[in-house]
Amino acid sequence: MTIRGNINWHGRTILIVEDEEVCFSYLDVLLKPTQATIFHAIEGQQAVNMCVSHPEIDVVLMDIRLPGMDGLEATRKITSQRNDLPVIAQTAYASEDDQRAAFSSGCWEFIAKPIRANEMIALIKKYLEKPSSKNQD
Repeated sequence: MTIRGNINWHGRTILIVEDEEVCFSYLDVLLKPTQATIFHAIEGQQAVNMCVSHPEIDVVLMDIRLPGMDGLEATRKITSQRNDLPVIAQTAYASEDDQRAAFSSGCWEFIAKPIRANEMIALIKKYLEKPSSKNQD
């Protein structure tokens, strides 16, 4: 809790794209103390639509395996319209091929599940609290 106690992201908006309710709930509880506005999409096309219609979204936490349009295709569509929007891939499938596919689709970062709270907060903070350019690793 300490790391979140010092964070104030009031006025910032995070889109969590996650079809598993337990995973969404974990991230929602993790991020609530930051005062960020949280949006939730459960599949890729919904995420694309939200990113287009809500320019206030500051960062996207994108599950890779989703029903319908997967997270990689959704990321390609989102970044084709909003290439300045950081997308952080999150997945239980964390092979090197999965990481390469995520970065190739336009994700800025990659985090493996189970997600560690401090690691996720640090990644989001990197994009919400200071100007940053896309990870070029």
